[in-house]
Amino acid sequence: MSGASIPYHLRPNKAIDRYAFLELLSKIDKYSDCDVFHYKYIGFGGHSLEDFKYIHSRFGIGNMISIEEDTEVYNRQKFNQPHNCIDCIQQSSDDFINEFQRTDPTIIWLDYVRPSDLRKQIEEFQATINKLEPLDIIKITVNSHPASYVASHKGMNSFELQASRINKLNTMLGDIFPLADVTANMMTEKRFPEALCLVLKYAANLAMVGKSDIYFQPLSAFSYADGQQMLTVTGILLESAKNQEFLNQTNIDKWELSNIDWKEPRRINVPDLTIKERLHIDSRLPNSKAKEIQDELGFLFNSKENISLEMLETYILFYRQSPYFSRILV
Repeated sequence: MSGASIPYHLRPNKAIDRYAFLELLSKIDKYSDCDVFHYKYIGFGGHSLEDFKYIHSRFGIGNMISIEEDTEVYNRQKFNQPHNCIDCIQQSSDDFINEFQRTDPTIIWLDYVRPSDLRKQIEEFQATINKLEPLDIIKITVNSHPASYVASHKGMNSFELQASRINKLNTMLGDIFPLADVTANMMTEKRFPEALCLVLKYAANLAMVGKSDIYFQPLSAFSYADGQQMLTVTGILLESAKNQEFLNQTNIDKWELSNIDWKEPRRINVPDLTIKERLHIDSRLPNSKAKEIQDELGFLFNSKENISLEMLETYILFYRQSPYFSRILV
């Protein structure tokens, strides 16, 4: 169910999203009513169970469930299972969520990839929220590559393309599509994650109708592409009376990567750096500007200077979360 076709080491932007998630959980762990060690973690582990390795290593969580529908991926999971505290279950996500009964503090990551199942994915997101309790954490990843919904065709101008895409979304989502908020000019590669973020906001708010004492608090929102563009949003259920206490203790509202008010998702798009380039850039951080570093390097990461500068600025923002990939002998 998760994106298992691209090797982990070829997905640096998703890796940054993972590390940012770990950093976010570390901040939540500071809240007096939270102890991440005692949470249950549920996710779509893929064949390598990478998320599970990192979360277990960082927090010591010993109650973990990986959901996988595909038989071959499930068999690879069992072979690659890094810790015996991970319960690998062969089941569809909708069957799992239908049967799920919350018994422990829960962290769940719904890591979807198929654009054709967007409505089903959002309904599962809503169903999960309805089963969670205060201080439970939910993360959702969906395909935000607009061409996966409606591709451009020869002879189609930009206005026709945007109109076709918004009509497609409206048809797919029906009564969970916020027509008043999502506009045709968001149907571009750059702004499509923003549109889907508004869809998730609308869906989360619908799921919370009738629960005046608790609400869904967004914490982060990122878009990235290691192949197709994806959107990922993380939030927590909070008691209405404890919002400010939670923010004061965790300082998430002061975290440079937070998104607590459904702003436009922050794009992760770092340049493909050599070891020498990265060491040089890192040695200038955190007290140098991107333009200074780019001028000093004497070359661009993209043929267009503004895009190169934007990529470098993104790396500077995420350099602490950026992984190192290297060849090793085992």
